[in-house]
Amino acid sequence: MNCSSRFWIIVNENFHVTTGKVRFTGESIHPQDAYEVANFLWKRAEIIDDYLNEMQLPDERGEIIQGWKRCIPGTFILERYLKKGAVFISASTEDVYLVNGIIDSWDEMLHGIPTPLVLQVPLLPFRDVIITDGLVSVSRIRFGRNYSADFKKTYMEAKHNGSIIAKI
Repeated sequence: MNCSSRFWIIVNENFHVTTGKVRFTGESIHPQDAYEVANFLWKRAEIIDDYLNEMQLPDERGEIIQGWKRCIPGTFILERYLKKGAVFISASTEDVYLVNGIIDSWDEMLHGIPTPLVLQVPLLPFRDVIITDGLVSVSRIRFGRNYSADFKKTYMEAKHNGSIIAKI
């Protein structure tokens, strides 16, 4: 069992987020359990300190998990796919983020679904980039040309101003 799986189990055991025990699918946590525990956790980042105090982790892992306290959960518009990540626009603040895939590119993960897309997802720091926890909820909302043009304008202004956030 990996470090993050153990973390999800501890959170669920301490706060009873899911009914019963966290279920496993092979070596990983069942996606619905992981989603429920993650949503609970990202709203209560102080839980991370308790976990780090309990576990003896190598410095690098501890620093990565400590960084999760800077998580930005929310609704984002995936405006476009780029080679170096994907452009996410916060639905609440219009901040523009460059978000990397954990293993695959966003284009590969979402099978090239046309943008813009509405995503419910937490943004997490990971070393010198922004990633997500991999538990992405994609809305089926489709946008017309005017909205798409507004999102593009928001991205282009952030690009021009150098205000794209690539690290949190």
